[in-house]
Amino acid sequence: MAVAHLYGLKPVEREAPRAPRMFVEPADFAAVAELARAISGCERACIRLEDDETGEMRLAFFPELPGVTDLPAALMPNGRGLAVLDPAPMGRDIAAAGLPDLGFWAGFALKSQGGRVLGVLGLMDSAPREMSDATMQQLVQLSGILSLGIGMAASVIRVLARQTLGVIEDVAEVEEGAASPALTGLMRYAAGRMPSNAEAMAMRIAGLAEMSDGHLLLTETATSILFTHGFRLATSDVLEDAPEAEEVAEVQASKEFQAMARLRIGEVHHDIARDDETDKFAFRITGSGADWVLLDNGLEQGWPEMAAEIIKRTRNATFDYVRMHMIHRRDAPMPSGEYLYDLYGIEWAVRGTPEAAEARGEDGTWRSFDASSASPDNPRDFSALAAFAAIPDLEARIGGDVHEWSKRIAAGSEITPVFN
Repeated sequence: MAVAHLYGLKPVEREAPRAPRMFVEPADFAAVAELARAISGCERACIRLEDDETGEMRLAFFPELPGVTDLPAALMPNGRGLAVLDPAPMGRDIAAAGLPDLGFWAGFALKSQGGRVLGVLGLMDSAPREMSDATMQQLVQLSGILSLGIGMAASVIRVLARQTLGVIEDVAEVEEGAASPALTGLMRYAAGRMPSNAEAMAMRIAGLAEMSDGHLLLTETATSILFTHGFRLATSDVLEDAPEAEEVAEVQASKEFQAMARLRIGEVHHDIARDDETDKFAFRITGSGADWVLLDNGLEQGWPEMAAEIIKRTRNATFDYVRMHMIHRRDAPMPSGEYLYDLYGIEWAVRGTPEAAEARGEDGTWRSFDASSASPDNPRDFSALAAFAAIPDLEARIGGDVHEWSKRIAAGSEITPVFN
């Protein structure tokens, strides 16, 4: 099962994002190109496909024309449905593109039903030509058929997504857990269907989806993955097959707080549940059978905030912070038996033993404090306890630092979904 690291849950942005892939090749429509040649009588045809959103382009000639990577801009229809040109005045551009001398050129724009430019069907000949209106009409109709074919090829990707989803579901029936719920949910989304509750939670944990106004939406990372593989999802059609009664936005937990995720902090595992009545999250140590403890933070604040709160609730985070970060000022001139400590500019002194301990803060007053919990062989515990006696408002003064420190601890924590 894939594991998402809590801190900075969103994946790191790549320096050079993958370019979206064009899954339709001009060679897929070689038969159409040959038919265009037969109708027109021209020596050569070409199909140039382009994606105006990404700038990706594919070009093929029938028969092949090695060394030519693109057509001159002057040969493009440029918004016109048809361009029949005398290539002679464009000889320099044509030669620069690596094309042979042309006596005739006709270009037919390829467009989607929505008007998006898909490319051009081109016909060329070394000799000048005249074409009848009937022939031109046939070629216009053929370019329309080619445009539909390109659009249908793109729609096949969604069909393949549904077929792939079917394979994933069948394998999961044979071997439970064989497929990642996050992957299954993403494929279900790509197929135009609603992910299940468990899949939706897995997607959210993996950083592939997030909640917005009660709706499950793909993150930029997930959208980029699908876009790279040919999917262009629109809000209006992504979830059209979803059952109206299914609420992906809400990952339901029973009133008995059924665990939906497991959080590991260090070597300690915590079950995470959600109360659907209060929309609150709760936690307890895995396997403890203890009462659930409600959290102030939820998914809107993010897993790092939830983990930081659990750290503060399950351990004395402020004490641990002081103990770890305080510095013994060994170079400071102090009376015998007294020791000076510093915590980022906050100073205190300590003297005595765990049985008779005293601490002095910024006001210069020595105060007795209970240090019976500190073992004689662990002076750092003794000195950290002294800090709270010497500086009564210490917890309030360093609360923000302790919270950020707790979040840094959460950087090494892991969250995995629990499926019941």
